[in-house]
Amino acid sequence: MSTKTVRVLALVAFLASALVPAAGWAQQTLRIGELAGLTGGIAPYGVQIHNARLIAIDEINAKGGISVGGQKYKLDLVALDAGAPGEAVKVFERLLTVEKVTLILDGIYSSVEYALGPVLKSKKALLIWSGGNDPATTVGVPNAFRNHFDGGAPFMKVNELFLKKMGVKRVATYGQTGHADFKRFVEEYLPKIQGIEVVATEWHPFGEKDFFPVLTKLKGLKPDALIVHGFFTDGITMLKQAREIGLYPGPLWLNQYGAAPLMMDEASRAIWEGTYEILKSSWGVTTEAPERSRKFFQAYVKKFGERGFGAWAESGYDSVYILARAIEKAGVVDDPAKIGAAMQALNVPDVPELLMPYKPGKLFDKDRQAYPKIIVSQWKNGTFVPVFSDFGQ
Repeated sequence: MSTKTVRVLALVAFLASALVPAAGWAQQTLRIGELAGLTGGIAPYGVQIHNARLIAIDEINAKGGISVGGQKYKLDLVALDAGAPGEAVKVFERLLTVEKVTLILDGIYSSVEYALGPVLKSKKALLIWSGGNDPATTVGVPNAFRNHFDGGAPFMKVNELFLKKMGVKRVATYGQTGHADFKRFVEEYLPKIQGIEVVATEWHPFGEKDFFPVLTKLKGLKPDALIVHGFFTDGITMLKQAREIGLYPGPLWLNQYGAAPLMMDEASRAIWEGTYEILKSSWGVTTEAPERSRKFFQAYVKKFGERGFGAWAESGYDSVYILARAIEKAGVVDDPAKIGAAMQALNVPDVPELLMPYKPGKLFDKDRQAYPKIIVSQWKNGTFVPVFSDFGQ
């Protein structure tokens, strides 16, 4: 072989090696877990959270993934249906031991989060709550964060501000059992509001079909406002029966259901006409959705259809970007404690993709709770018209 031939072959080999990325730069996949609420009473909320996360992951992966330590990682969501509190703990353990994921997102409710807390804090894992809104579930659990709104004092304060704005003096409550946040609201907070008298506190189980006896009692008490809480599927039945006996229209009807127009059919939307919804932090489900929320909605409809879209979707979407930016800030993918510290240090502008209106400044407080603005909307012609909003602080 001539010297010239050797030089040509060497040049070809050099050029070929230059075009092939080094092994250390090859794109990898980072698996993140999800305790998804895909069945049961939580499904209308959990499914939209799950779907929104898939959209966020698609967006991130379409841009090449996240950059960590000089490498690119595409994200892969390992979603398992969490079910009831006891089952959720088992599913969580499966994510850790079988699926081998330590960065986990949640799309379920507060009672499940309470059950998971004692287990979570003893594990080398990180979890972001995006479903339930009881802030006590992050207190004392250093590896638990919540990007959903604070259902404690801030939410209660917004209720107070809105009731006073509307001139309410006498209020009754009718809530679904099993919701610790509402129990605390009616037993500890509401009775202490100066200028407002609580005339009745009533409860019903999930799936109740006959609200007539209690509604008839409440009608006789003539409250200025009725505050209701639980899953909106029960709320539809309750309000329909309230209309049948002439209780509504009447008092201001304040829903704490977290429902939204596209979570139900047209006939159900008509039942809500004139009432108010306070359990949400999303402009995207209102008539005043900003451009970024409108684009997200379009992406959601394209992938999943519009039915089922609600205020919880933006919380799920935001959780993916919060985790992604915390991982990049930490510079590691396999150290939940370091990623948690980076997440704790995030400021709202550090995550420019956020959809919900978070309070300016630090994204999370010392108890790892975020503070998106709470938005009150009125049902008008099957849509949500925002009428009041506040951070409650």
